[in-house]
Amino acid sequence: MVGQTYGRKQFQPYYLRRDELSTYKGCLLWGNRVVIPKTIRSRVIQMFHEEHPGIVRMKALMRDYVWWPKMDTEVERCVNACTTCQATRKEPPKAPLLPWERTRNPWTRLHMDFAGPFRGQTFLVVVDSYSKWLEVFPMASTTSRAVIGELRKLFATHGLPQVIVSDNGTAFNSEEMRNFAAANGIRLSFIPAYHPASNEQAECMVQETKNN
Repeated sequence: MVGQTYGRKQFQPYYLRRDELSTYKGCLLWGNRVVIPKTIRSRVIQMFHEEHPGIVRMKALMRDYVWWPKMDTEVERCVNACTTCQATRKEPPKAPLLPWERTRNPWTRLHMDFAGPFRGQTFLVVVDSYSKWLEVFPMASTTSRAVIGELRKLFATHGLPQVIVSDNGTAFNSEEMRNFAAANGIRLSFIPAYHPASNEQAECMVQETKNN
């Protein structure tokens, strides 16, 4: 970050995550992911791209270790421009969906995910698998504590679900979240790291949120 100049727009993604940023041995971290300076981002992308893993797997790998604003867009641009990736890519490029059991009552199983940032704002999207009832919460932070705070309000209104489905991101798979779920008799179910389409309920609603 040293030697770089940021305008207000460029600084906004960092400001929104200010409570989750820290430093360790001279490195800026977002959670446990290293924030990569602009000057070396192309080198980092090429490093993860060496084995030509494809868009979905490359994004998943990078999300475990590094972050910067619009990282996913740059990954897509890199893979789409790679002739090797395009030649070896399978059609259709869709991951198999998990066969979720059909729920028989409202508020039995919830699916949740983050959407955004849209215009600098990140949202928590929660959808009931039975009724498709949608709840969207603007998030000032994406920590487990912030997510739990919104879930407490949601459960105070609609009651406790039996199962919550999400990806295995830090906010959803932390010890704090697991303790919260256990204390309320909720089972957490995590989708495979490379199969985001398995969380179809939340993914569809994230797209619906984007469109509106």
